[in-house]
Amino acid sequence: MLVYWLMFAFPAVMALVEARGDAYRARPTFAWVIAVIALIAIIGLRWQTGGDWGNYDRMVQSALWDRAGITLLGDPGFAALTRLAAGSQYGMLVVTMASALVIGILLVVFCLQAPRPWLCLTVAVPYFVIVMGMGYIRQGMAVSCFLMALLAARRAQPLVFLAWIFGAALFHSTALILAPLVVFIARTSVALRVLAFLLAAAGVYFIAISTRTEALITNYVDEEMTSSGALVRLAMTAVPGAILLIWWQRFQLTDSERWVWLSLALAGVVAFGLVLIFPASTAIDRLGLYLLPLQCFVYAAMPDALAGNERTARVLTVAIVGLYAGALFVWLNYAVNVEYWLPYRFFLLEDGICLEC
Repeated sequence: MLVYWLMFAFPAVMALVEARGDAYRARPTFAWVIAVIALIAIIGLRWQTGGDWGNYDRMVQSALWDRAGITLLGDPGFAALTRLAAGSQYGMLVVTMASALVIGILLVVFCLQAPRPWLCLTVAVPYFVIVMGMGYIRQGMAVSCFLMALLAARRAQPLVFLAWIFGAALFHSTALILAPLVVFIARTSVALRVLAFLLAAAGVYFIAISTRTEALITNYVDEEMTSSGALVRLAMTAVPGAILLIWWQRFQLTDSERWVWLSLALAGVVAFGLVLIFPASTAIDRLGLYLLPLQCFVYAAMPDALAGNERTARVLTVAIVGLYAGALFVWLNYAVNVEYWLPYRFFLLEDGICLEC
């Protein structure tokens, strides 16, 4: 449990002493190098730690015997990764290290573009990093790619946006549901908007005919699977979504990204309402993972967007850090499936592990 608190405490302390700076200016420092190395090591070198470790381990083992070729209808990037892991003596560590590199590096790049980067990382640690990054490996990689797509939206780069979305779909095909957002970015050229829409439509069709989609519908909807904690997690996304919808004019949104973020904010509020009505909360919860960047974006900008002076901004920063410290405390002590994360096991400290057994 101490490992998780240290993961949170370092960026939290930095967030509390962080000075207000120019929005969206990357500020890499030695502290950030330490942060990204720590993230990669803790996520990538864990051993039998995380909610879906057993499921992913079985995927790697089955990939060793599965002679079927890798197809585009599915998660070809992750399929190739499991094949690579199955043929390696390091097995699951190949998968966890690959996910750690993607999540750690892309998350830090996104944070460095926020008005308060350390606050952005603080918000990300409890659920984005610990729960999703160390539990839902494929979704963690996909959502991390979506972070880069959101930066492309800020720069008004629709084709780069689509490239990152299709990159995310290599690890989890459901990421293609985000492709239609590109129509809000390609605003300067009618031809480019049409091309972007056609590419997005092709992506949505691709996911609709995917066999993995059929499996997801069967498992999550038809069987009405429920996910413990879904209501709380979606509520934590709905709150910043509502804040952005109400005060969006104060968040210094560029023209190209405005409707992307507002769409995500609206989706966050709607998802919270849906989980109150429909029993298949696992489906809504999993799709809600793509809304996690909303928490990081809104809370990292909120102190400067809503506060009239630096003192009030400090108060808001302390409140946000306290909120997520409380969320981490509740999860570590009362979550139903937290035993899969506790105790944290670090591969280099394990004795006598046979990776090829």
